[in-house]
Amino acid sequence: MEVGKLSPEYFEAVAVCELDKTTFSVLDIEEGDPVRVETIEGSVIVRSKLDRRAEPGVAFIPCGPYANMIMNADTEMTGMPRFKEMEAIIFAAKDETILSIEELME
Repeated sequence: MEVGKLSPEYFEAVAVCELDKTTFSVLDIEEGDPVRVETIEGSVIVRSKLDRRAEPGVAFIPCGPYANMIMNADTEMTGMPRFKEMEAIIFAAKDETILSIEELME
């Protein structure tokens, strides 16, 4: 964030979905391949990233514009969206493009 939210460094940090080794195998993808993450709220294409400590069935997207695309905006009067325990489906998206932050905001 120190270099700006439209910088390549910020894009590399937030346009990712961290997954476990088993999920990589099931999806037949390699680290860095695009994946589509879908929730009841929306979908987004991000880069896959291996997290060797992750549990099967658990994925992590850092807070930022890509996570916002699949998150419920209702804060239940707390001022903070519900970040955890969201149900999602993840698909391999090898032929799809990860939008830049500017494209995502359009």
